[in-house]
Amino acid sequence: MTSIEDTIAAIATPHGRGGIAVIRVSGPQALFVAQTLTNTTPTPRKAYFKKFVLNDEVLDEGLLLYFEGPNSYTGEDTIELQGHGGNVVPERVLSAVLSIDGVRQAEPGEFTRRAFLNNKMDLTAAEAVEDLISAGSQSAAKAALASLEGAFAKNLYELSDKITNFRVRLEGCLDFPEEHEDFYESGKTDLELDAIEELAAKTLQVAKQGVKLNEGAKIVLSGAPNAGKSSLLNALAGTDKAIVTNIPGTTRDVLTANIEIKGVPVVITDTAGIRDTPSDEIEAIGIQKAIDELQKADLVLFMIDGSNPPAEAIETFSKVKEFETNENRIIVVISKSDKGICKETENLLKEAPFKDLTKITTSTKNENGLNELKQELSKALGIVPIEGVFIARRRHLTYLEQAYEYIVRAKDIIQSGDLVLCAHEIREAQDYLGNITGKVTSDEILGKIFSTFCIGK
Repeated sequence: MTSIEDTIAAIATPHGRGGIAVIRVSGPQALFVAQTLTNTTPTPRKAYFKKFVLNDEVLDEGLLLYFEGPNSYTGEDTIELQGHGGNVVPERVLSAVLSIDGVRQAEPGEFTRRAFLNNKMDLTAAEAVEDLISAGSQSAAKAALASLEGAFAKNLYELSDKITNFRVRLEGCLDFPEEHEDFYESGKTDLELDAIEELAAKTLQVAKQGVKLNEGAKIVLSGAPNAGKSSLLNALAGTDKAIVTNIPGTTRDVLTANIEIKGVPVVITDTAGIRDTPSDEIEAIGIQKAIDELQKADLVLFMIDGSNPPAEAIETFSKVKEFETNENRIIVVISKSDKGICKETENLLKEAPFKDLTKITTSTKNENGLNELKQELSKALGIVPIEGVFIARRRHLTYLEQAYEYIVRAKDIIQSGDLVLCAHEIREAQDYLGNITGKVTSDEILGKIFSTFCIGK
């Protein structure tokens, strides 16, 4: 059984060759570990150059730092042994630390979990630590840092404070008739609920953008074989990711490229052309993988070779529609415009099922239409300017959406004069907000959150 009373240790830097490696130790035995390995009782926040020794064997040498609790990352006594990087030396030092009675290997995210449990940060900031480490773009890193510094929490606490003040006044209406007249009958309840809903909607909108920055968006290229999917992938990625030939069915497997659109990380996936009669078993497997990717897509670029009669376009599109029924998430890309657009393709695009879809004409040879396509991708993905955006996770969005629904219900109920039910709805909304910050949580939720962290974090 692990306990927050244990002293924990881990390597906090990546494994492999490097300039330094940091072994972090946190808990009641941290100072004893420093004394044991360096024969020194360190002063807090002072660096010491020492040899790390156990049983008269020199393991390494480097810097010793001591942070006395509660003025440390975890809120506990913490030491760092900063020695040489590599695959062997840091492990030797860590093994020596773990051999000391009362010290055990840290679990993933346990240092940050202790920081949360010791009130050094709320849950949004704790999660932002991992999001900052794994940020896929500069914009995502900036947004994660904003959450780490409290931008997300500030919005949530402001919203929660407004709800608390509203609940106090509402409860007063139930107990004191003069308060009922001043607050409910005067219409102040409506005004305050309007302000609460407005702030909740704003927070929800920014959180949705934060989730995009955190998770990235997934765009899938689909269409008949030889429609130009691989060429477009290479053009958007700025490198030759895919093999491009005039032979239909060249792409047999799923290929991906990571790009940024207005600061948001985007994964573009090139898939095998979908058709009923694959040329062989390998292409059949590729088609099944293409279908799997379609089911996970945020946006589908359906490609048509504009220079040739679109013999398989309608058949292929009908298959795409089996897995992506929302036409707002499909953009038709007419490729190879440098060769001219044939009459059959022009006529096809004026008819169902293509006539009402967004269409972009492109050429990867002369880069015609690529900027227009990127603008359309930005619009379709709902990408907004990132200023003021904080990082967010899918669980945050779920709780915010539930809180918002309860706030809207409270607004509807207050019109009927049922103050008791309104108070219940608004309390439920506040509890969902507490699940985000960690004010209302469970060990199971914490376990899932921190299990995704690095061992040394």
